Amino acid sequence: MLKKIHQLSTFIENKIGRLAAVTDVLAKNNINIHAMSVYDSTEFNIFRFVTDEPYKALEMLKKEGYVVRMTEVVVVEPLDKPGTMNRIFHLLADHDISINYLYPYAVTDAPYMLIMSTTDKDKTIELIRESGLSNIDE
Repeated sequence: MLKKIHQLSTFIENKIGRLAAVTDVLAKNNINIHAMSVYDSTEFNIFRFVTDEPYKALEMLKKEGYVVRMTEVVVVEPLDKPGTMNRIFHLLADHDISINYLYPYAVTDAPYMLIMSTTDKDKTIELIRESGLSNIDE
């Protein structure tokens, strides 16, 4: 897989139960989380996640008072071979594309997939597709 998808991000207090509270909203609305990352700091966390229903999740979280942002990210299923990620990182760097962050995206029918935020998502997809470093099944 190699395509752009929607990711949601929200700030949550770095306190016990805050992550449970935000995911309560999703669970109560039958929204499934496919991938997530929590970046922590002293006071607040950035909770980034991908769901099966990003627009519904955005609406429900805003309704509950959360400040939520929707952005596009790239989901990539790299070839399951040693050095593939290294080659992807060099490929992007050689074309002046910065990787802002990445995190795993768990699925049952692939060895592994990644969510990747880059400075040029369209070019990222084009380069990885042309390089043959990803399984593409769209």
